[in-house]
Amino acid sequence: MVCLSMPVSLMAQDVQQSQMEMEQNQITISVSSSCLRVKNAEGLVLEVFSLTGEKVYSQRIEGQSKSFELGQLPRGYYIVKVGKFTRKIYLH
Repeated sequence: MVCLSMPVSLMAQDVQQSQMEMEQNQITISVSSSCLRVKNAEGLVLEVFSLTGEKVYSQRIEGQSKSFELGQLPRGYYIVKVGKFTRKIYLH
């Protein structure tokens, strides 16, 4: 029984550590006018969709912090997807 309790204890610590790392590296998306800034999403794909579901922009994210100029899109609301993270934004 002692052998079984040690791995279970270690696994619980590993899960806690993974959760803390995920919280520190949480993806953030911010918008200023027509500039979209994404942090902590290196290697993921940024996808922007119109409210009708049409994909209007797609780009692989290189680097921890990346800015994208979306001035070519008409102003309005869009859905931004980065990995499993999704957010609604408004472009001015």
